[in-house]
Formats: sequence, C-alpha cells, structure tokens
Amino acid sequence: MKKKVWLSIRGQQIIDNEKPEIVELLTEGELYNKNKSNYLLYKESEVSGMEGTTTTVKVDEDHVSIIRLGTTNSHLVFKKGQRKYNSYETPYGQLLLSIFTKDVDIKYNEDKEPVSIHLDYQLNIDGGHGTKNTLEIEVRQ
Repeated sequence: MKKKVWLSIRGQQIIDNEKPEIVELLTEGELYNKNKSNYLLYKESEVSGMEGTTTTVKVDEDHVSIIRLGTTNSHLVFKKGQRKYNSYETPYGQLLLSIFTKDVDIKYNEDKEPVSIHLDYQLNIDGGHGTKNTLEIEVRQ
C-alpha cells in the first residue's frame, strides 16, 4: 500500500575544496514496501534541474539505489566501501559516472520504514575531477 509522505532532500557538492554547492527540495512523495525493500517515489522539479523526471529511491538493508526516469535517466547504487560505475543519460548526452560510497546511514521507524537516509560519496564523471557529495533525505508522514 502506498502512503503519501513529505520528503526533505538536501544535496551538497564540493568541487576542489571550494565553497559547497547546496540544493534543497521539499516535495510530496510516496512510500511503499515491495519484496522486502522500501521505495520512495517523487517527481523532480525545476529546482533540481531535472523537471520531467520521476525519481525512485530504493532502500535495502545495506544499500540505496536511486533510479531516475524521464528527461534524465540513471540508476545509481550506493553501498558503503564500494565503487560502482553507472551510466547517466541527460538531454545533452550520456556520461559515465564512478561513485565511491564512503557511508550509508539509514534510520527506520517502528514499522521498519525509512525516516532518514544519509549518503556520503565521491563522484567522478568520465574519469575527470571528483566531487565530494552528501545527500540527506528526511521522510515525514
């Protein structure tokens, strides 16, 4: 059964130790459970630069996947201590991403639903310079 939820999403990116770039979004979404995984679903907006894209955050016991479909298409996997390679398709072309996840921290409520997700990772695009990133997602019902 899908539940309506409010998602507070805060992403931070640091390039070459410069001042952090921060994007914050408060949006309505849906939360549901399927095959022992929790899913958060929401529509991107102009704020994120991905208007026309639906984002699904799949929360498993030891990793998080972010799946985007629409004007931007990607499937990113975050598992602590692992490097994953992913394709990132934008309206301007396709990029190869390398993601090294430093930390994944998921907090749950008494119903075993995620209420807080923290990701800390390094991102490299097409083998170029890396960025340090964090992503915080708070879920409120």
